[in-house]
Amino acid sequence: MEPRAGVAPRTKQRFAPTAIQGLEVLALPVARLDAYVSALVEQNPLLDFDYDRSSLVFEELPEETDEDERGTDDRTSGDQPFLPPRSVSFGSKEGFDLARLRDEYSETETLHSHMRMQISEADLNEADRRLLDAIIENIDDDGYFSGSMPAVCAELDCPVSEGERMLSFIQGLTPRGVGARTLVECLTLQLTPDMPYASIIATLLRDNMEDLAENRTTKLMRSYRLTIDDLAAIRQVICGLDPRPGASFSQRSNTVYVIPDITITREGSGFSVRVTGELAETVVINGAYVDMLDHGALDAEAREWLVEKRSEADVALANIDQRKQTLHRFGTYLVEAQYDFFCGGEARMRPLTMQKAADALGVHVSTISRTVQDKHVLTPWGVYPLKHFFSSAVACSAEERRRSLSSLAIKDRIKELVSHEDCRKPLSDEAITTILNSEGVQIKRRTVAKYREALGIGRQSQRRR
Repeated sequence: MEPRAGVAPRTKQRFAPTAIQGLEVLALPVARLDAYVSALVEQNPLLDFDYDRSSLVFEELPEETDEDERGTDDRTSGDQPFLPPRSVSFGSKEGFDLARLRDEYSETETLHSHMRMQISEADLNEADRRLLDAIIENIDDDGYFSGSMPAVCAELDCPVSEGERMLSFIQGLTPRGVGARTLVECLTLQLTPDMPYASIIATLLRDNMEDLAENRTTKLMRSYRLTIDDLAAIRQVICGLDPRPGASFSQRSNTVYVIPDITITREGSGFSVRVTGELAETVVINGAYVDMLDHGALDAEAREWLVEKRSEADVALANIDQRKQTLHRFGTYLVEAQYDFFCGGEARMRPLTMQKAADALGVHVSTISRTVQDKHVLTPWGVYPLKHFFSSAVACSAEERRRSLSSLAIKDRIKELVSHEDCRKPLSDEAITTILNSEGVQIKRRTVAKYREALGIGRQSQRRR
């Protein structure tokens, strides 16, 4: 049977495994990188840590009989073929699973990492993976897609229809309801055919959400020919749905001790950038096996095995070094792009997008996404997630405020306005919008409301005393 148009069969086979592994290594934060390095050294005998390695060199054995010595001489002379250790497997089915390592060594799983784990083994082409990664970056802590699909697709130069297709893919992941754009869509995504009244509930959520919220029982019973027991059962099902499917990941009570991947410190009038990862820096090629490969009397099978392991070791070391270089370049760029922040703190944060960073560093935006994924930086002002520096930007039109303000700065301004308001006549969202517009910030009332809620500031009526 010919494959259907639009479906790429076995697209995974089209990518170079080393390139894919390099991107996955780049995405590892330092704690999981250490776990990955330890696993590499454990499984590949040509890799070793650069400390006292006497135990890895052939040791002198205790006194032996002549027969034992002859046996040993026979083995080293090549009469008995060298065989690879049977306990070590590098087969494709038993090789390194970086996605699994990221999960197993994660102290606290995030919503984003949970979704990435689910798509790591999906049969997708590289373009789809980049698009999925960009969409996931726009899913908030509650599990909702809060970005602009046209903007996301424009950054990746792909049609919006492809973005919608990938968003539908994400909406099939767990937790159910993730990737929704509205509350109604979120609840509807959680319905399954085996749930009682599933089809009726879907219609109610779509057409009668307000009636449900206002408990207009008579109207609902009449419109859908339901009994009071039917309606009670429907309410029970709806109450079992989660309006914030991603919240459980952000509300876990585990104390997490963050290890910064990048440390930026002030030195004189400038700043220095250092990439963390001491364990990764100590891994080297094991000289004993290299000598065996170069000078040992090996049969064809053993030599082929050692050559293969040497190649794998070289690729692993190259990926680790490339990760370090990329992080250092990014840290240096971050100091340049957010110099005001490093000098003056949070209030001086400037707007920055991943696309802008990618253009400055000459890489694809997906590389920046992997660079900041689950990583932190230690600054003179504390430890921050790298994603913290990529706030959405709101353009300002006033000539005297030519530089745009980041959403963080606008939130600070909203907080300031509310703190100085008359508690008997608190500012409405419309009034705050008017003030900001007069100051040159082009922002809409619904965005002000979104920022106010994010700050934990109540509505006008809730602040009135």
